[in-house]
Amino acid sequence: MKMQHNLQCMIARKKFLLWFTGGVFIAVLLGIIDGIIIDILLSLPKQFLLALPFLVFVLICGYFFLRKWPKSAILFLIVTAMLTRYRYDVGSISVRPEHVAVVIVGLIAITRFVLELGRIWIPWPAIFLLIWWGANFLASLFSPDIFLGVQNSLRLAVMVIIFILLINLIPNYSTWRWSVIVFLVVGILEAGFGILARVLYEFGINWGVQVAYRFSTPVPYGTFEEGNLFGSQCAVWGIILVSLLLGNLSTGKKALITLPLFVVMAALVLSMSRAAWITFGAGATIVWVVMAKDGNRRIIRLGMVMVAVPLSIFFLFLSLPLLPNAAVVERISSFLDLKYDFTWSARLSDWSLAWQDWLQRPLLGWGPGSFYMLHGILRFRPAWISNLTLRLLQESGLVGAISFLLFFGYSTLGALRTTFQTQLGTERQLLLGLVISYVVLLGLAYQSTDGIWLAASWIHASLLFSGAWILRRESSAPHTHEVVAD
Repeated sequence: MKMQHNLQCMIARKKFLLWFTGGVFIAVLLGIIDGIIIDILLSLPKQFLLALPFLVFVLICGYFFLRKWPKSAILFLIVTAMLTRYRYDVGSISVRPEHVAVVIVGLIAITRFVLELGRIWIPWPAIFLLIWWGANFLASLFSPDIFLGVQNSLRLAVMVIIFILLINLIPNYSTWRWSVIVFLVVGILEAGFGILARVLYEFGINWGVQVAYRFSTPVPYGTFEEGNLFGSQCAVWGIILVSLLLGNLSTGKKALITLPLFVVMAALVLSMSRAAWITFGAGATIVWVVMAKDGNRRIIRLGMVMVAVPLSIFFLFLSLPLLPNAAVVERISSFLDLKYDFTWSARLSDWSLAWQDWLQRPLLGWGPGSFYMLHGILRFRPAWISNLTLRLLQESGLVGAISFLLFFGYSTLGALRTTFQTQLGTERQLLLGLVISYVVLLGLAYQSTDGIWLAASWIHASLLFSGAWILRRESSAPHTHEVVAD
């Protein structure tokens, strides 16, 4: 027993000496490393030392970015898609936040796919988009300015990549629902920021207000490039909120949706965009008709709309002379004088030029951004086609226009069919709002302006396509998630 005790004491002493020696060695090593690092830092320029806190912040953000993947990537793409007004020019190339986001998210996504031996999902809409982009790139090689044409085609490639990235980053129901809510919340904040910018403008602070000769009042555009795009996106968010509001939600949830809807509607009115107003009115009406419980009720609602809308428009214009001389009333009155409206006449002239351009190259067009290359400055501004259909034809010809139409039809018709097939309540309302708002955005708003060179509409398209695909899968399989009660 005594020998065993002595042996245990000897082992304990050796362990203590080992830990003590190891601790002293590690302390000395850390001291040496710390001294080297301090010596290096002291020898560095002051600018680098000032940048160190920022670098540490970036590393911390990067850590949490990877930890919260893919939601962090989706949030990054959605937020940067709203910041189109901010850009940094590198020579003749304009770098926007959405471009930086695509590069970062794309590199991380590709690395993860390679390490995890994953597969990149390329459905038919993505294939149609790749054909559309290929037509643009090929046409850019024969554009009047090849360098600028190729540069513009690469900018369009970023939009296609956003669509493909997002549909691969949204694998399941919970991620899709979270993404749509983020899209709505960011949109409501954007609308609120536009209203705030308009209020601050009265005090001489311009955070995003457009002053144009054709408006009697300043127009907010928030973090977008101009008022029409700001108004069009507000119309989109308003339609989605209306779709939720018309669903079978509880009174408390409807009250919760009403306040954001008022914010978006106020921003929509302040945008002074006639196309955005029509877009919201048409989209909200279509949602109300489609929301009917069966086909007979939809027919009844459609009949009511066909009677009520013309009468409402008639009495609105009839009462305009009695209304106060406000900027909104003046803008509505301009519908009666489109023949003498400078903006409308200018757009008709541009559309005629675009049509003539397409007739010269009907198959592939002139390449992206070629309208400015051909016509230069028109009415003191760079020539620009404010019509999506004519722009597709002029820039990418029949090949590009047809492939884009196939993408649009495949995505929207499939999503609309899913809304009639799925039995999921709130999810159906979200998808219905997404698809109807996207249809009227491209079918109405973008026929008098155009935003497909910006990321917001591509975020929208990826959310509606992912939602349709996921809800079809969820409806045909046993529910593995909790459906929120309506």
